[in-house]
Amino acid sequence: MSAQRWLLVWLPLLVAYLPTLGWCIDRWNAPTQYFAHGWLVPPAMAFLLWRARARWSSVGAAWDRRGLWLLGPALLLHLVGAGLMVDSWSAASLVLAVPGAAWWALGRARLAGHWPVLWLVLFAVPAPLFVEGRLAFFLKEIAVQYGASVGNLLGAEVVRHGDRLQPTGLSGSLHVADACGGLRSLLAMQALAYGIAFFTGAGRWSRRMLLLVAAPLLAVLANTLRIAALCLLARWFGVPFAEGTGHTLANTVEWASLLLALLGVDALWARLGGKTPTNGPAAGSGDAGLAPPVATSDPAVRAIPTALRLVCVWAIAVGLAGLCWYRPAPSSTTRASTLPEALGGFTLVPRSPVQEARFARDLPRYVELLGTGDFVWRTYRDPEGGTVAVVALFHDSNWKSVHPPRICIEGSDMDIEQDDFTAAWPDGPVASRIVARARRSGRRFVTLSLFGTADWLSGDYWQFTLHHLPRAVVRANQSGFLLRAEAPIGDGDSDALAEQRAARFLQALVPIAQERLR
Repeated sequence: MSAQRWLLVWLPLLVAYLPTLGWCIDRWNAPTQYFAHGWLVPPAMAFLLWRARARWSSVGAAWDRRGLWLLGPALLLHLVGAGLMVDSWSAASLVLAVPGAAWWALGRARLAGHWPVLWLVLFAVPAPLFVEGRLAFFLKEIAVQYGASVGNLLGAEVVRHGDRLQPTGLSGSLHVADACGGLRSLLAMQALAYGIAFFTGAGRWSRRMLLLVAAPLLAVLANTLRIAALCLLARWFGVPFAEGTGHTLANTVEWASLLLALLGVDALWARLGGKTPTNGPAAGSGDAGLAPPVATSDPAVRAIPTALRLVCVWAIAVGLAGLCWYRPAPSSTTRASTLPEALGGFTLVPRSPVQEARFARDLPRYVELLGTGDFVWRTYRDPEGGTVAVVALFHDSNWKSVHPPRICIEGSDMDIEQDDFTAAWPDGPVASRIVARARRSGRRFVTLSLFGTADWLSGDYWQFTLHHLPRAVVRANQSGFLLRAEAPIGDGDSDALAEQRAARFLQALVPIAQERLR
């Protein structure tokens, strides 16, 4: 590959995406390990290209401006993501940037047969935290609910308490962590199925689609059966065994079974009539029917002086990298922890040792999802015995990690009955009001939420977004907060009574939160 292409395409692209690649690596190393397979994607791409080096080098490289059809939109999305400090958007643009840059620098003729390798970059790009969180919760619900049901059918006798499965008559319980919910195995199996479909066996689209559809279904089924097996192991050998040696054995059996099942689906396809093509391009080429590759060069590209191209390309690359790197530093990380333990007639209810241990265990995941450790999750009680569960989160440039209130409530295994706005208190701001019911206990709650800064308040998430979005572009972010007060509706209580309790607490908390930002 010529030095000109390194200077005009590959090195500038690396510089432009260096901060984004750092974000991807952080997500690959996240505690849940949902995207740990991302580490394998670059070496796999390099190996596949090296394996096909004879064919790769037999065709000359040629500039092809049609590659800008992919690279142009990719850089635009990267610019928007960098400007708004939304790393997931910049990372998503890699899916178009890598094949687009290769097309532009090398030409379609030289890429014939290698497109599936370039599209492997899709499996290296982590999903946005919002998407990841929703998928993880959905899959975990399936695994816990149906895994316990299957286990009970076979004699496990477990009772579900949230994400814990309690074997009747035994001490201890099985905790189904987020990482065990099934998303990790689903994503890894999807990447494995792609590799089998495009780089081994027959290059028939019916086979490829069958493998790509079967992989996630098999992953969900296998994880459900793994949970059921752990319930049975807890019944037969005790909870400590199931959470230790049994967990390791179940994971090993799950992965081996998934691989064998996927290979079995492939063999079944071949047995039922699939045949490896004897003519045409090699399996996985993605360019069936193309004429023999011929090196060409784009006159429009040759007409631009090399020096001018270098200046333009490197200006774009350095500008994008700088926009990614420069972000306002957090003004503080301890604002939430300094909120008072008594205010407005409410006093803090300390956590029990078990609750504290559970919170400490889950804290890394909370910080990962919220994008900050500057938050508290507490329970307060008034003199009449009414309680309010409170979330207070402070943000700086990471405002985009704050989710709409209904997302967190749905993620707490609740069905939303009412979602509207109300005056938080007389002459007060408009707050988000959600009435929800817990799916398992049937208990109902009223939640009031407010977003704010030192001099601005609203319960509308979209007003919150529009308030911070233009400021993010010019790096003039305002520090702010999310305050959420959730009051249970007790037996004989009305929705209005619970709402008044939550509103009283927020009215006392808002001035203190705003003072922390001044």
